[in-house]
Amino acid sequence: MSDRIHTYNIGLLGFGKVLRSFVKYYLRNKQKIIKEFGFELRFCALADSESSVAGDINIHKFLYIKEKRGRLGNINKNPLEIFMPLIKTQKLDIIIDGLPGLRNEAGVSFPFIIESLKNGVNVICVNKSPLVFKGDEIFQLARKNKVYIGLNATTGSALPVSGIINNELISARIYKIRGVLNGTSNYVLDKIMFESKHRVEAIQEAIKMGIAEPDYRYDLEGIDTCFKTVIIGLLLTGKCADLKSIPCCGIMKLDDKEINFNVKRGKVVRLIGNLSIKSGQPLVSVGPEFIDRNDPLYVVSGANKGITFYTKGMGELTLIGGASGLDAVGATIMKDIINFHKGNK
Repeated sequence: MSDRIHTYNIGLLGFGKVLRSFVKYYLRNKQKIIKEFGFELRFCALADSESSVAGDINIHKFLYIKEKRGRLGNINKNPLEIFMPLIKTQKLDIIIDGLPGLRNEAGVSFPFIIESLKNGVNVICVNKSPLVFKGDEIFQLARKNKVYIGLNATTGSALPVSGIINNELISARIYKIRGVLNGTSNYVLDKIMFESKHRVEAIQEAIKMGIAEPDYRYDLEGIDTCFKTVIIGLLLTGKCADLKSIPCCGIMKLDDKEINFNVKRGKVVRLIGNLSIKSGQPLVSVGPEFIDRNDPLYVVSGANKGITFYTKGMGELTLIGGASGLDAVGATIMKDIINFHKGNK
């Protein structure tokens, strides 16, 4: 490693629990990152739904303020509008989009992503919605301007889906994937199947352990799995699947008697995202499936995730594991920055 330490100017779009977990992860590991990879981060633009700050930010201070008061400082009328010119004036190298996503459109962060890409600023996505609804446009602009897009946190977090696709299986010609991509749903299903817990009790336990959000519908209705599967399709084809044409069913309507009947016969139920590629087009479906021991996803237990890649060049490959929760997402965001740095040297 060179003795020269590179500094990257970072803009944080949003400062909720996820991006705060990333900042905490970085601060805990800062000296190790400097020693092993030769770079450090300078936080110089920060905005959430109520306020914004810019300059040489004391990130320790604003972590404390946000967690104690619930906001960064005095309430601004249009804090996100204030963030837009900071993309240029603060000479940002990377923005990290951690704003809340929407179910039916790209959302408020999309214009910031486009503005960043137009100005040669690299983007790390935590929010899935811009990629799900406008990912083809984002990818085209990123390629045109030779800008890095990090999306590990949108496809499986600690389960390194995009890394496997972009590296180990880059020449394998993937034509299908099946994945257990939501740890919350899998955890709840395991509690129902193997501990005979009512789903409400299982959900409350998942929330208490930090596996599920208080508003768990996004996970249990299959939306999170659907969005992740669409983004994997985008990564493989450069195209967004049409959400209106996707059959998507979560686990909330599963009948307990049907679950018990199948478990007694040696099967388990998993919420599975299916992606197949036909004539270059991504085709997606999401729903619970009863699977037997011959299915590699049978052994995906608890809050773990798993994915099977079907390839023409290398056969089938199944990847299982990956922690769920905020720490895992924080580490995943850091991985995207490290990958950017390695390609930027």
